[in-house]
Amino acid sequence: MATVLYVDDEPAIRRLVRRWFEKRGVTIITAESVAEAQRLFTEHEVAGAFVDVWLGRETGFDLYAWIVEHRPQLKDRIVFITGDVDAGVPEGTQLQALGRIVIAKPFELEDLELHVREWARAPARRSGPVAQRSP
Repeated sequence: MATVLYVDDEPAIRRLVRRWFEKRGVTIITAESVAEAQRLFTEHEVAGAFVDVWLGRETGFDLYAWIVEHRPQLKDRIVFITGDVDAGVPEGTQLQALGRIVIAKPFELEDLELHVREWARAPARRSGPVAQRSP
């Protein structure tokens, strides 16, 4: 199964997402910041990522710009997560930011799983080798 990255500055949500996916056999790695996510992208073969829009002083858009430059094969495998969706937006409306899907918080974990299944069916091709961790 694919390795998926979930980036969110809220520890409780990261734990919930990680536990839920691990019970379903998905390798999930989590990050709380842009820098940590960048490090994980260099250490793991990531099939796709869920990225919170607001990450403290940084944004998920900052991370997306880095992905476009350093991991362009993954730019179409980024799904943004945010709690900043107007309550007046009709349920079921697909939102987008930078041409990417945006899922509103609170979300159903099954909504995330649909993307993971898609990423697992057709793994992204890497442009270079994954960096090895030093002991």
